[in-house]
Amino acid sequence: MSSKKVKKSILETKKIIVFKNIKENELILNLKEHLNDNDNEFSKLEVEDLIYKLIEISIKEGLQGDIWHNYLKKQLIESENIFTLEAEMDLINKNDSLYQIALNDIKIMADLFSFSFSDLTQKLSEENFSYLQNFRNNKLKINNEKLEIYNSLFNYNSTQKNLESLIKFYQKHGTGILNQSKAFYWENKGLKKINNPDPISFNDLISYQREKRKLIENTKSFLKGYQAHNVLLYGDSGTGKSSSVKALLNKFHGQGLRLIEINSSQIKELPDIIDYLGQRGLYFIIFMDDLSFEEFETDYKYLKAMMEGGVESRPANVLFYATSNRRHLVREKWQDRESEIHENDILNEKLSLSERFGLTLMFNNPSQAQYLKIVKELANNEGLDIKSEKLKNKALKWSKWNNGRSGRSARQFINQLLKEQNLKLNNNHNI
Repeated sequence: MSSKKVKKSILETKKIIVFKNIKENELILNLKEHLNDNDNEFSKLEVEDLIYKLIEISIKEGLQGDIWHNYLKKQLIESENIFTLEAEMDLINKNDSLYQIALNDIKIMADLFSFSFSDLTQKLSEENFSYLQNFRNNKLKINNEKLEIYNSLFNYNSTQKNLESLIKFYQKHGTGILNQSKAFYWENKGLKKINNPDPISFNDLISYQREKRKLIENTKSFLKGYQAHNVLLYGDSGTGKSSSVKALLNKFHGQGLRLIEINSSQIKELPDIIDYLGQRGLYFIIFMDDLSFEEFETDYKYLKAMMEGGVESRPANVLFYATSNRRHLVREKWQDRESEIHENDILNEKLSLSERFGLTLMFNNPSQAQYLKIVKELANNEGLDIKSEKLKNKALKWSKWNNGRSGRSARQFINQLLKEQNLKLNNNHNI
């Protein structure tokens, strides 16, 4: 491709309207500044810095291929503007002016995709960087899911088809921060992404089949737009309550499910959180882990109002899932039961929060037989070579002298066996 066309394509970005993050991008602005002034040439250091930034993105995102195209796709995917937000909520109409404006932007973007990284560097430098044309790194952990998404964008010769593929992407994966992760927390009146969400799956969680089935069925109904319940998972520590919610996210995030974790100190911010999520097109679980209130705390009343019963209704794309060691969430005092006159009023008030959860799932510590079953299945999954009787005796001793019988305790026991096995292998290797 001619240097003249490369220059023209980059300078044309000034005409972009809705995808303004592209034309306001630091790298694009830097390119325009130099290309617009023939006397203001890139230094070798500036070219190397530009190339470093492009490579860095491919490595961070776990991508391969043309690093210039990967950079452009990242800008499009993370672009949060009036068009992408409307597309996320499936509100785009081809007859609307907004669609036509976006179509013109994508036509300009297509010119940026028409040249490669090699074409770009030829314009900027006399040095040959063709060896970076198709970026590969055998040590790089390839993100196959993200790579598939990137490869599906701007694959058509038709501007309209390229725009339609983007619209479908925003509907399925969201725009801006929502497609950068599947789990988030709330801070400073906005979402912050969790970079490495727990990858646990339901295959890692043994036992509690009935509870897991009900949790999955409720979430499926939610994602299909049907009636679904707020869920309270309560019971003993280490039984898999929190892990079940995380496994749920890993199972359904490809269908538009996102998890927002908040703590009890943020309950008063729920109106802002709900307002933000209600204007987005994906489905959200507001997750409250280890939720409970002391009798003197009153923040639970805010939570109760936001879940059900407030003046403003909860958006259809938001549910509350909570875990707790307490069935009734708010601690009761014996004094609450001393007065027959007020007893029902006080108890009803304290029970009213837990009643906002239409589905309650109980996770109690497993029996000895259930505990040993969990241990055995975990050992099989890890490929541990140990006789059943020896495994049983060791597991029972572990539960006695450590954290009792629970799924967490079983996992810790198996981790200890794996550690001992690895140490033994290393010692044998060093002999």
